[in-house]
Amino acid sequence: MMKNDDAVQSFITDLALRGYSKHTIKAYRLTVERALAFCGKHFKKVSTQDLKKFLLFLQREKNCSLRTIHRHINALRTFYRLFEMDIADKIQLPKVDKTLPTFLNYGEIEQLLDSIFNTRDLLIVRLLYATGLRVSELVSLNKDSIEQNSIRVRSGKGKKDRVVFVDDGTVELMEQYIKERGDENPALFVNRRGERLSDRYVEILVKRHAKRAGIRKKVTPHTLRHTFATHLLQNRANIMVIKDLLGHASLSTTQIYTHVTDEYKKEIYENSHPLSKS
Repeated sequence: MMKNDDAVQSFITDLALRGYSKHTIKAYRLTVERALAFCGKHFKKVSTQDLKKFLLFLQREKNCSLRTIHRHINALRTFYRLFEMDIADKIQLPKVDKTLPTFLNYGEIEQLLDSIFNTRDLLIVRLLYATGLRVSELVSLNKDSIEQNSIRVRSGKGKKDRVVFVDDGTVELMEQYIKERGDENPALFVNRRGERLSDRYVEILVKRHAKRAGIRKKVTPHTLRHTFATHLLQNRANIMVIKDLLGHASLSTTQIYTHVTDEYKKEIYENSHPLSKS
């Protein structure tokens, strides 16, 4: 009989072959390992009730939100489906309210960009906003990923290649940054030691610059991705084009931005129409 550790390793391999991101694989692995350790049984002898007790423990003792519980259930479902078992499928997913993504308005984007004087950092923030790249995609870029005014993304989610486009100003800044470095390192973005940047490093960098710029919203690389999509939609870009630029597998994922722009239009209306002010 396959041991728990071997089953988890098989699960990780399967996720990798199916194109799951490193972040998702790590999160799913931790969920399964924690669940099996909590249950203290061979994975094939774990029952639906055992998993429910584990999830209840996370909710009550670890104060996990319903959104987090939702992710844990998905991880367990994916694991057990690999072995053709439905014990996790019998657990009902909690109802989670969809929260609209945070994005920056035009003034906040200008405020952020105008406050950064380091060439590399400015390029990182500008490129995230200009292209809508995921942070994992950004740090994986090489110099040869750049093709005039476009970037070929080879390490996107789901391992699907796609092309994103870059404005002239960002291209010029990119050329300036590469020239200032003057090294042969193939990575587009490196630290002072010449090492490729990590996702976490970029997240900290973006948050730090947003705070220095006086922006009160929580700003992450994903906020800039949301801003990219929202601004395109506000300027009447075709949602199918936005879907492809973002690298979404399903249109339903992209459609959340239509709700964002609806909220934006409502805010503009309430602040502008005479009757709404009375």
